[in-house]
Amino acid sequence: MRELARTESAGTARTRTGWRTWGATGLGLVALLVSLAFWDVAARPGPRLCLFQRLTGLACPACGLTRAAALAAHGRFAAAVALHPALPVLALEAAVAWVVWGVRLASGRRRLARWEAPVAVATAAALVLLWLARLATGTLPP
Repeated sequence: MRELARTESAGTARTRTGWRTWGATGLGLVALLVSLAFWDVAARPGPRLCLFQRLTGLACPACGLTRAAALAAHGRFAAAVALHPALPVLALEAAVAWVVWGVRLASGRRRLARWEAPVAVATAAALVLLWLARLATGTLPP
């Protein structure tokens, strides 16, 4: 009986930690969006942190996403999509992933669904294909 009680309390603690992490992630994403609304990309473009760009001189597949998100936070959606066309899809995917995480916590499932890993791989492949297309057409962000 003691063993069962110990197991239940360990499971409860793990679930509580999972919910805290999920909530903190959601709050962090909201805080990021709010902070991006205070960043004027045109006035202060920010430092170049991309190691790929520093080594090759080319923007990586994710280069421009932060600046595009800042433009979207300012309501400049056309400029955001022009800077990085994948932003709307990636933002929607991030929101759906956060909701799915919460549903998984609520249902007690710990394993990934069959579709989650292929979606992640497809997203990465789409980013690389978009990058190659933008590289070929000379439309990579500065």
